[in-house]
Amino acid sequence: MLHNAPLVWGEIPVIDMDRAVEFYGAHFGVTFKREVMNDMEMAILEREDKGAASIGLVKHEMMQPSPHGSVVYLHLSDQLSVLVDKIAQAGVKILLPVMPIKEGECGFSCLFQDCEGNTVGLWSMEK
Repeated sequence: MLHNAPLVWGEIPVIDMDRAVEFYGAHFGVTFKREVMNDMEMAILEREDKGAASIGLVKHEMMQPSPHGSVVYLHLSDQLSVLVDKIAQAGVKILLPVMPIKEGECGFSCLFQDCEGNTVGLWSMEK
């Protein structure tokens, strides 16, 4: 059995970094620190807990947005339905509506399509 949580970092591929930063900022109220690492353009999600797992938006020829890749689930709201209703009203495509995980015992999740065509998940303990 693992001692630590196995997830330390996730990357969401983008084609248009400005569009992606604007999308996530506008719909989820998050901010990013932009930087270039080697030949990758990145926007790293800013957070208070510097030791917690995080994500970055990454623009690189090896990474292409896809609705069929790995799915990253983001915890961006304590009440998932309120957030999902808000982004749906703003025109974000909801792929899978809010649904309970193990009858709500493990929280609630949904899937949406971001501005780059990726399938991304949202999670919260509260519906």
